[in-house]
Amino acid sequence: MATVWEVVGGADKGGILVRESSDLCSAFLDNRLETGSKVKEVEWQHGRLGYELISGTGPAKGWVTVNLKGKDLVVRVENTEVMESKSEGEILEAEVETTSSEPDVAKTSVKPNGKVVYGKDPTRDEKEAFKQYLEKFGENRTGNNPGFNRKAFPWAVGQPVKPRTAPKEAIEAAMSKPKPKKERRSAPVDVDSEGEEVPLCCRCLMPVGEFAYEGREGRGSCVHAECMAQVLVEDAQRQEDRRIGWEAEKKLKSRRQYDIGWVMDSVPKNTKWAERMGCNGFPQGLCCLVFDEVTRTVKVAPTLEPAAAVNLEYLLLALKVRKTASREPLFSLDPVDPQNLEKTPQKKVYEPSWLAGTSVGDVMFQADYFLKELALGEYEMPVAGMLSVFDWSELSDKDKSWAGREWYVVKKAEVRLAQDKTLVPFVKMGVEAREQVVTKKGLEDAPVTASTHPLKKFADAFTRNFDLIAERKSVVYHVRELAKASVLAKYLVDSHTRLDPSWYKLADEIVKSTPKEAYPQIPQLWNMRGNSRIQLKNGRLIDMFTGGQKNLQAIYGGVEFGLDRFELAQRHALQGQTGMQLGQSGRPMFMPQRFQLGQRAEMPQGVDLNLDKFDLTKPERFGGSLPACSGGPDSLEAKVTLGRAFLQSLRDQDFEDLKTEYKELLVRVFSSPQCDRTEEGDAFTPPDPNLEYAAKLRSLIHEEKSLLERRKLRFFDRSFKVDNPGTDFPCSWTPRFQIEKDGVAPKFEVSNKSAFTKVEFDDAFCKVLVSDVLPTAAPEFKQTTEDGTIFRIYQIGSLEVRTTEEKFAQEKVGVLFSKSAPTWELASKTSKQLISDSEKIHNCKVYLEAAEGETHSNKQAHHFYVVLQTPNQNLIVTEKLATGITTWVVNPANLEDRNSLAKLLFTADCLEQTTIRSLKTLQGNMSRSEPSGASLSFRKQYVKSVFKQATGRSFRGKWGGSIRRYSGPAVFLGRMMSMEGGGLCARKKFDM
Repeated sequence: MATVWEVVGGADKGGILVRESSDLCSAFLDNRLETGSKVKEVEWQHGRLGYELISGTGPAKGWVTVNLKGKDLVVRVENTEVMESKSEGEILEAEVETTSSEPDVAKTSVKPNGKVVYGKDPTRDEKEAFKQYLEKFGENRTGNNPGFNRKAFPWAVGQPVKPRTAPKEAIEAAMSKPKPKKERRSAPVDVDSEGEEVPLCCRCLMPVGEFAYEGREGRGSCVHAECMAQVLVEDAQRQEDRRIGWEAEKKLKSRRQYDIGWVMDSVPKNTKWAERMGCNGFPQGLCCLVFDEVTRTVKVAPTLEPAAAVNLEYLLLALKVRKTASREPLFSLDPVDPQNLEKTPQKKVYEPSWLAGTSVGDVMFQADYFLKELALGEYEMPVAGMLSVFDWSELSDKDKSWAGREWYVVKKAEVRLAQDKTLVPFVKMGVEAREQVVTKKGLEDAPVTASTHPLKKFADAFTRNFDLIAERKSVVYHVRELAKASVLAKYLVDSHTRLDPSWYKLADEIVKSTPKEAYPQIPQLWNMRGNSRIQLKNGRLIDMFTGGQKNLQAIYGGVEFGLDRFELAQRHALQGQTGMQLGQSGRPMFMPQRFQLGQRAEMPQGVDLNLDKFDLTKPERFGGSLPACSGGPDSLEAKVTLGRAFLQSLRDQDFEDLKTEYKELLVRVFSSPQCDRTEEGDAFTPPDPNLEYAAKLRSLIHEEKSLLERRKLRFFDRSFKVDNPGTDFPCSWTPRFQIEKDGVAPKFEVSNKSAFTKVEFDDAFCKVLVSDVLPTAAPEFKQTTEDGTIFRIYQIGSLEVRTTEEKFAQEKVGVLFSKSAPTWELASKTSKQLISDSEKIHNCKVYLEAAEGETHSNKQAHHFYVVLQTPNQNLIVTEKLATGITTWVVNPANLEDRNSLAKLLFTADCLEQTTIRSLKTLQGNMSRSEPSGASLSFRKQYVKSVFKQATGRSFRGKWGGSIRRYSGPAVFLGRMMSMEGGGLCARKKFDM
C-alpha cells in the first residue's frame, strides 16, 4: 500500500513547484502541481516527497516540498491509502484500519500539526502505565503552591457582541455592487465635461494630471506617481520573496552538507546501557537512580516518573568529564580567523576534546546553533507572540550599533529524594544576555544592560517560556536532560558515592566507538531582511531611500549552565527544613574573554555546563509526598514505554478520566506546528505530572491562548489595517517596503476608519458564503500565525469579508464590512483660525481621490479638492460637496492623512494679485445647495474655476502632459544578521 497526499498550498499561484529529483538544486518542471491534486507517495527524503499523480493537473511524477517555513504545501489524506493491483496496476482507495488486534502492529498516523508519525499501538501494560500517569497528573507532591499568573488569567479578554441580523436583501445588494477591476487596460482615456480627452492611470483608472510615469503596459500608458510607488513596492516584495527562496534553499543545502539540525534518531536509548550498568531485567522505557544511604551506592532502576528519569548515556559521559576534568562538558564555536570575522568559517571546540562526535557533543552543538537561529528569526517562534532579536532590534533603535552575548543558564538546581530513595534531579533553566563594549582587552561585558535592549528582551521571553519551549522543541528538551544528568554526575562525584568502576569503562567504550567528527568547521549563519522606503515629494518619485552608514550589532555566547553555584555534596541540610532552595556559594562567576577557551575565567562561546557556581548539598527531601518512583525487574515500570501510550492518546485526543483543563493543556502544548518532540517516537518522555510543573505550563498556555483570542478580536475590528496590523500579530505581517509622501509615512490606521460600515449577517448567509462564494474568490490578504491559524480578507463587490481558519478546522466568517470611500472631518485644528482676507496665496495644488458615485466602463468614481498655501504657511482646503455646498477650511486637522491617500494632479504658483478675499468671493458665489445632489462633473467644475482664478491656468491640454519612464534604483535596503565568533552578528547592508 502507498500513502495518498493532497496538495493544499499554492492556491494563489496555480499550484506548487515540482522538481525533477529530490535535490534542491535540480531543475523545475515546466508545470506546477495544481492545488487540490492527489498524489501517491513513491519515496520520502528529508521532508521532500517523490510522487506519482493520481488525480488533478500537473506533472505525472516529480518531487515537491511538503512544508515550507511552517506552512503545509502537501498534507497526507487521513484514513486513505492506495492499493496497486498487481495485474493491471489500477489504483484504488481503501480505508485504513484504525484499530488492530495485535498490539505491536505498525501503523501510520497524522500529528495535530500535520506531520506523519509512524509508530506502534501501545500494549495493554503501556495503557495501564499511562492510566496511572494520568491519575497523578496535577497532584501537588512537592508541597509548593504554584499560585496564579495574572497575565495568564486576565480579568476580561473581551468577547465580541453577537450582532443583530440584517435583512438578506441589504447584504446581497452590497455584494452585487460592482467593484472596479484592477486591470483596466481597455479604457486608457476618458472624455471630460468639456469634451477633452483625459488619459487615465492604468492602475487606478482615474485621471492623470500634468505629470505621470510610463506604466508597465508600455509606451502610451501612464500611471500616477503614487501608483508608480505602489508598483515599485510590489516589485521590491517580489524581489525579496525570490531572495528569501534562494537563501532558504542555500541554507537547507548547507545544513544537510554539514549535518546541522537536530535529528530525533540521535537521542540515546537507555535499553543499550541499563543492563550493563547493573539494572536487573531489560527496562524498555525510562530509567532512574536509586540511592542507598547505608552503603552510599546507587543502582539503575526502571521508572514511570518523568521527573526522576535520566538519560544513561548523558550520565555516563557527564561522569567521565567530571572525574577526569573536574568540570562539566563545554562547547564553543570559534572563528577560524579572528581577524576576518565576516568571512571566516566557524570551528567546533569541545572541552574535553573527546566529546566531539558523542551524543553529548552533538546536543550541545545543536542546542547552541538552534538558539542562534531562533534569535536571528530563522524559524517561527515556538511560542506565539515571542519575538526574535531581529524583531526587537527593528522595533527599537534600528540604527544603533551594539554587541552582546547570550547563553543558556541554570537558574535553580536541586537533587531531591523520593520516598524510595530515588534521586530526582531538578533544574530551572533560562537564557541570559549581556551587552558588550569594546575595550583595550577586546569585548567585555558592559556595566549595565538596559532592560529594553533587544538581546535582553529576547532572553527574558525565552526564560519565561523555557519549560513550554522545552516541551515543544526536542533539542531544548535534551539540553535540559543533559543539565539534569550533569547535576546527578556532580552530586555522585562530590558526595563520594561509591560507583561501579564499570560505569567509567562504559563511558570509555562510548568515546572509543565514536567516529571522528565529519565536519569540525561549519559556515557562518546569516539572515537578511529587505527594507525600503520610497519617497514622494510634490507628485514626483524622489528615490528609494538609501544611506551610506553601516552599523554593526553582534551577539556572542551560547550556553553556560553554571551549576557550580550550587554545592551538591559538601553542605549538610538543616534538620526540619526540607525542600528548601539552595543558596549560592562564595565563588564568583567569572566573565571569560572572547575567542578563548580553557580555564574557568574564559567566556563560553557555545555550551558550558559549569556547575561550580551552584552549591548543592545532600539531596533535598520533598516537602510533599512523592510516592516511590522506581520499580523492580518484573514491574510495570520495566515492561512499558510510557511515551508510546501518551502519543497514541495525543493523536486520538483521548485522555480518559483526565480533567478537562489538563486535557486541553496537553493538546495545546503539543499541537503547535512548531512542536517536533512528538516525532521522537518511543523515546518520547511525557511532561512531569507534578502540580508545580503542570501549573507553570498551564499559565504559559493561558497566556498564549489569550493572545490568540485577542488577535481575532483585533482582526475583526474595523481599525485593523493590513499595512499596520499591530504588535499582537507576527512582525512578518508588517510590510517592510513603505511609501513616504512629502516626508510623512501614511497613517492608515487613522485615515481609513470611516471607510468601513459593519454589516450584520445570520448563520444561513454565513454558510452560503463559506460553501459557495469564498471557494471561488481569491483573498486579497492572507497571513498565517505561529499556531497555524490563517487570516484572510476577501473583497466581494463593496463587501469586505474577514475570515479565520484554524489548523484542521473549517474557515469561519468573523465579520463583514461595507467598504466605501473615506469621509473627512471638515474642521480646523483649533477652534479659532485667525487669518486676514488680504493675505496672499502663493501656491495652489489640485488633488484627486476616490469617491462614491456612479461608474461606467469599470472606471473609478473620483473627486477633486484644492489645497491653497499662504506665505505664513497657512493651508486652506476648498471643494464642492455632494450637496452642492462649497467648503472653506483653514488648516484642517486631518489634511496630512487625506493627502497621503490622494493623488497630486496639478501644482502651480499663484498670480501676484491672488488673495484670500478673491477666492472666498468665488467660493461663496458657487455655493448652491442642490436638492438632487451635485454630480461629480459639476463638483470638478468648481475646482477648475478656483485653480484658474488662483493661477491663471486651466486644465486643458495639461492632462498627462509629461510622461516619464522611471529609471531609479530597483533594489531594496537590506538588513542582515550573521553569526560571527561563535555568536550572532547583525549589521546594516545597503545595496546601492
